[in-house]
Amino acid sequence: MVRNIKKPLIIVIVLVIVGGIICFFWMRNNSSENALTDNTVNNHDDLSGMQLNILGSYHEDMVKRLAQMFEDETGCNVFYMRLPTGLGVAKLVTEKDNPTFNVYIGGTVDAHESLKHQNILVPYRSPVEKEIPKEYVDSDGVWKAQYIETLSIGVNTERWEKEFYGNEMPDTLEDLLDPKFKGEIVTPDPFTSGTGYTFLTSVLQLMGTEEGWKYMDKFNDQVGQYTASGYPASEKVGLGEYLICVNFLSDQLIVSNSGYPLKSTVYEGAGWSMCPVSIVAGSENNIVAQRFIDFCLSKKALDALVELGNCVAVRDDCIIPQGNNKLSELNINRNYDPIKAAADKEDILKKFNDMIK
Repeated sequence: MVRNIKKPLIIVIVLVIVGGIICFFWMRNNSSENALTDNTVNNHDDLSGMQLNILGSYHEDMVKRLAQMFEDETGCNVFYMRLPTGLGVAKLVTEKDNPTFNVYIGGTVDAHESLKHQNILVPYRSPVEKEIPKEYVDSDGVWKAQYIETLSIGVNTERWEKEFYGNEMPDTLEDLLDPKFKGEIVTPDPFTSGTGYTFLTSVLQLMGTEEGWKYMDKFNDQVGQYTASGYPASEKVGLGEYLICVNFLSDQLIVSNSGYPLKSTVYEGAGWSMCPVSIVAGSENNIVAQRFIDFCLSKKALDALVELGNCVAVRDDCIIPQGNNKLSELNINRNYDPIKAAADKEDILKKFNDMIK
């Protein structure tokens, strides 16, 4: 049985981020002490009795589905923990000298790039890489993307009809600066959320550094709340707590496809990110970790993620998400460089922090 590793018995880690204290709990299962040792098996299809510890940063139901599928297919005992991208990175950095996870899945590519340069994630050349376009595979062999996330503007249609009947809904970045939306926008925090950082850095790349920071200064004045991760922004708009959200389209579609009044628009020049999978240092020779990466790149695994998350898979043979488009049809900034975003992250977040003080 797949187990969610979040029982509060051993360690409480307190992170202070943007003046807020975020706590999360971790308990190591009593059988996990051998989970990170190098394993060798003669039959790679039978991993019975072996163990895999997963850290995931996409939706928990997506992490759980992959964990369950892999456990059913191989007989491996799978444990997982789900954390937002920023907290997931912090967890892996904290455990650098004594890792408790074999693999890191999900989160945005800038997070995987940062961890790669800290030698926390390590190369593994999967035989399944040849089945996905090479632009979605790290040239150093560390991360491999599963799907693409695109930014979108979401609007609560019920509130819009009551409060702004007859007006056009915002569908550009400039529209979001309208004074009537002040305090009515919710978006993820760039410090804790890969989604939030993608929005910030994509604006800077689209508009140029000087104009981009001018825009973000004005946009910050419009924001009523920064959420710790991407999905809650969609949820709050779907429930009518806020009028507008700016976050990933897939999160908005989960809300709207569940029957909530949320309309999404991928604005012109929208930023985007790849969501990869990687092996954590210490498990580079672990056959279970390698097999799991192979599995994560398979059509059946990506179809499962598309079904749950309405994301756009990098494989050409995967299903099309409900309410989304093919990769070639997305209205995104194709000059956006998520690798540059990763390289510039420390400086950008420092300046953003200075701006919002």
